[in-house]
Amino acid sequence: MRILSLFFLIGTLQIQLLKSLPSLLFLQLFAFVLILGLTFVFKLYPRLFTLLSIIFSGFFLGLLFSTLLAKQMIDTQLSPEYEGKDIILKGLVKDLPDNRADGIRFKLEIFQSYLLDEPKKPLKIKGIVRLGWYQQVQQIHAGEKWQLRVRLKRPAGFMNPGGFDYEKWLFTQRIIATGYIRKGEENKCLASASRWSINSLREKIHTAIQTNLEDSPSAAVLSALMVADRSDLDDSQWEVFQRTGTSHLIAISGLHIAIIAGFGFFPIMLIWWLFPRLNEIVPVKIAGSFTSALFAVSYALLAGFSLPTQRALVMVLIVLMGLLGRKIYSASLILSVALLAVLLFDPLSAMTVSFWLSFFAVSLILIILKRQLKVSARFHFFALQLLLSLGMFPLTLLFFGSSSLSAPIANLFAIPWVSLLIVPTGLFAVVLMPFSDLLSQALFEFSANMITLLLNGLDFLSALPLSSIMIASLPNTYLFLAIVGFLYLLFPRGFPARWLGLILVLPALLFTNKKPDYGSFDLTLLDVGQGMASVVQTASHTVIYDTGTRISDSFDMGKLVIVPFLNSKGIDKIDQMILSHNNLDHRGGAKTVLAKIAVDSVLSSDINILDEQTIKLCRAGQTWTYDGVKFEIISPRKDSSMRDNNASCVLRVSNKNHSLLLTGDIQKKAEKIISKMDSERLASEVISVPHHGSKTSSTVHFLKTVSPELALISVGYRNRFGHPKKEIVNRYQTLGIKLMDTVNAGAISIDFPASQAGITVVGYRNEFSNFWNRDSKIKNKKN
Repeated sequence: MRILSLFFLIGTLQIQLLKSLPSLLFLQLFAFVLILGLTFVFKLYPRLFTLLSIIFSGFFLGLLFSTLLAKQMIDTQLSPEYEGKDIILKGLVKDLPDNRADGIRFKLEIFQSYLLDEPKKPLKIKGIVRLGWYQQVQQIHAGEKWQLRVRLKRPAGFMNPGGFDYEKWLFTQRIIATGYIRKGEENKCLASASRWSINSLREKIHTAIQTNLEDSPSAAVLSALMVADRSDLDDSQWEVFQRTGTSHLIAISGLHIAIIAGFGFFPIMLIWWLFPRLNEIVPVKIAGSFTSALFAVSYALLAGFSLPTQRALVMVLIVLMGLLGRKIYSASLILSVALLAVLLFDPLSAMTVSFWLSFFAVSLILIILKRQLKVSARFHFFALQLLLSLGMFPLTLLFFGSSSLSAPIANLFAIPWVSLLIVPTGLFAVVLMPFSDLLSQALFEFSANMITLLLNGLDFLSALPLSSIMIASLPNTYLFLAIVGFLYLLFPRGFPARWLGLILVLPALLFTNKKPDYGSFDLTLLDVGQGMASVVQTASHTVIYDTGTRISDSFDMGKLVIVPFLNSKGIDKIDQMILSHNNLDHRGGAKTVLAKIAVDSVLSSDINILDEQTIKLCRAGQTWTYDGVKFEIISPRKDSSMRDNNASCVLRVSNKNHSLLLTGDIQKKAEKIISKMDSERLASEVISVPHHGSKTSSTVHFLKTVSPELALISVGYRNRFGHPKKEIVNRYQTLGIKLMDTVNAGAISIDFPASQAGITVVGYRNEFSNFWNRDSKIKNKKN
């Protein structure tokens, strides 16, 4: 079982290395060769046959199951022909709706769909879609059936170095499309939630918590622990949990489920103690196993039966089955069976970081226990927790580029505090909800007070110097070698040459990102959708030009894209931030960047662009040099009266052989003035297309004056403005200027060498996309 589980996992991992899935013909040929090879092995080496059969069967079945499921997911995703059209959906509201200041977001499981103009022609759209209702006029609740008028698009996200792969997340969540609800009389509730709806019950518990605790900060944490709804947690709370390495506690984890299962034994033990003759009918272990299983399943359902709870529940149920059979299984067998069960249930679960963190933690516990800690019984838990925190430290560092130095101390008190005090009390309050509002509220308030004490302690630890550390993003090879090396170091005493594991870990610890040479510079035009954000790096300096948009108070491109990119590159200081003008899609992420990264100076055409921030006006003629690279503001002029888009700061970056022009949102008026400059001073090898390719910019005279070889368009997928306009694209092509856009290329990185050698251009989506990512060949169209 252990070998089968391991190679089933290895088989599922293979597809993650592929840009496209293997064909069914390839799988058939692979199976034929596999069977043929095993037949020869059976005849020549019969003793090896059983072992090799398990190894290759596990590998092939893992590859087959994951490929078939992935193909099914891709086939069910929204067809491009339905993007941007008004569609009527009928479906069931799944999970808990996420209510925000700007509207509501929720998942809808479709059971019927058709085009608004063709109601008698059903569409083959089946699955789960993620919707937003931004001008919401009706309340939506979990478990209800709705009819909605929507516009959909295929799963699409940003593609940036160090960034979150939203398309991968949507894929693993089985979401076939995203979209928004349109106004119309078609929007109506078809049926209320069933009384047996688990998600409806979860929403009622969430509402009760928020009502009883009056939306206090503790309420958000308690909702996360009771019903796995973390939507109310704010950025400051997330940061405290992350900096102290305790974010795993606000998920319904295996530890919580195991403890709740343990509580299931108590009532049975009490009843059987009071009535001993019950043992003659049903042994207490068997009766307790059934109640423990009931408790564990109930708690898992409250969590929405998410992936981590599936894993934990499987482990707990296997232990309970061992009790029923009067046999205790080995820990490694439990882990193997749980691994195989989870992968059979969801072969794509290995695509998630939570899968690896969960199983790595359990494996680490097994290794630590196997080595027999030489401490007294009273300190055994603390020693185990300390070693576990230290063991998880490098893994979180490698996966996330950051890890908490205070985690060992924080978890020593946080784990028992949450698992033994807050969770049981909160669940008892949930159980009492139908019977006594007064007792339920009192217990909710008690849990909230305990959470407040916990948060105070974590706040103190997170504020300590060097509470957490960060490293640059590692190449996959370095990451793999480091994990293997770390596991090798943890092998039992006596295992030969354990010190060799350090050799595999060292490359990751010593890794540093390559920086431009003196006189060279790099540009990264980040993929931020409809807006603009770019980073220029020299040998020892960093300049940011624009910071993308802000969607809401909790969602902006600084948080989502720019800061993760800077962290992945090991950049902890910005020498110059330039916000070209006051449009939100160019300066929306600035506050987050300023809060997270040290910034020496900020330039803009509007000194009031940010509150409580000193801004210097950008004016034509301003120049400075970093590491042999010249930076020059081309526009606006000192006497300029231009406003809005035409007031954009235009920046030219150059060395002796190469040049770049960043234009913001300038339009024809500004282009005309700029074109009067000396063409040699303005000429640039690469240009950012003004105003995202709108009709109001990119005049022929301006383009001929700049004379670029490559033009970059920062634009959003299926943006509502229809950028870039077809006639503008044709204009560039007619002039022989090559075009690249962030929709199809993702983040665009360009190396400008100091020598006369040509520039190097890399599109992140083109180079690093996988089978789950949106096809870059699909054209950008207007909604």
